[in-house]
Amino acid sequence: MAHSSGLDHVVIINDRSTSIGGASNLAILSAGLLEEAGIAVTYFAGDIAGSDPPASETINLATQPLTQQPRLRAFASGLYNPRAYADLKSLISRADTKGTIYHVHGWSKILSPSIFRALWPVRDRVVLHAHDYFLSCPNGGFANYRRNQVCPLTPMSIACLTTNCDKRGYHEKIWRSARHLVREHYFPIQQVAANIIVVHQRMRDYFARGQIQTSNIETIRNPVEPFLDHPSDSWKNRDFFFVGRLEPEKGFEDAAIAARLAGVKLQVIGDGAGRTRLERDFPEVVIHGWKSKDEMRGILCGARALVVSSRVPEPFGLAALEAVTSGIPVILPDTALLGDELALLGCGLTFQSGRVEMLASRIRQLAGDDMLLRLMSLNCIRRSGEMAHTPLSWRDALLALYDRILERADAVGTNPRAAVNDSFSIARRLIDDTG
Repeated sequence: MAHSSGLDHVVIINDRSTSIGGASNLAILSAGLLEEAGIAVTYFAGDIAGSDPPASETINLATQPLTQQPRLRAFASGLYNPRAYADLKSLISRADTKGTIYHVHGWSKILSPSIFRALWPVRDRVVLHAHDYFLSCPNGGFANYRRNQVCPLTPMSIACLTTNCDKRGYHEKIWRSARHLVREHYFPIQQVAANIIVVHQRMRDYFARGQIQTSNIETIRNPVEPFLDHPSDSWKNRDFFFVGRLEPEKGFEDAAIAARLAGVKLQVIGDGAGRTRLERDFPEVVIHGWKSKDEMRGILCGARALVVSSRVPEPFGLAALEAVTSGIPVILPDTALLGDELALLGCGLTFQSGRVEMLASRIRQLAGDDMLLRLMSLNCIRRSGEMAHTPLSWRDALLALYDRILERADAVGTNPRAAVNDSFSIARRLIDDTG
């Protein structure tokens, strides 16, 4: 692929350098894909180096995640990690070029908002990848985790700040809010438009609610690889499946209750704090625990449909699309960003989030109608390519975005008046904001 804007180096910034799910998997995947395309990659991570570094140049700070640090140290370093700032600033001083992109995937587990202080001088070439909502919402989910409900509040408003919505308690909410303010201080995305990738277009609405400048937000959906090697004849199967963490906000109990009410067998691939409760209260549920991709293929080939019962607004819903691309229809809540889309394409059904009786009704509907299931399964196979990237098309979308960003940065850099106006505008907004 041609790089008209002169891309020659990508610095990938992420808390972790090992594959443990979510943002880290995608950060590592992007490093490999970019190097295969001939782009020089530096991977800057906060964790301890693993045996398989994600890029030929990988920098590890050798720091434990906040949850594994002593409480007071985690409190301080989570707000501002001096080592992360110093080492990233040193890397930028040493390796920055006009063709360098800085792509931030994750920073909340180890690196802290200090990295944004180092990145501010090169902000025109920084990409913020919104795998979650932390750029806008202090708890990262636009969710009240105490009630397992979608949050309707404006982030950082008085109502927000006085609401105890954090899993660990109100003290954690206050700390996360302080961290949000520190990040905004060093990299003000409310006053200045930042280059932000969202993984679904409906995320823009949540970011707008947080008063984030949206002019440079672009949607690039995640790459998806199907659960199965070959599409499933799901209408010939009987069992329903839940795939994910066994945590309250994921609604695993809702799935189990609904399956019992509908009189169907539920199988679970996943693990977490809720496993003991699931085993105790729902002995009829088959719990497989976490499985490798190969093991999942052998299990999910017997799936009739996938149940997604999360009570929080999932930004992307990877498991749902891994199922759909395998020909397995999905039942998911109306708060899932993919919900309306999958229903419109005939690939699944939606239910009102938190309404277990409605979920049971949807399960009962799919359990008793083989013709409907077959039609949905065929729709999944035919339409799934419209809903997500392949790894290679994802890489190409990233490269195209990098080129557009470099072109914008070069236009400002080669126009002295534009640069002066840009700096004046930033300073004016910051002065106005602080009074």
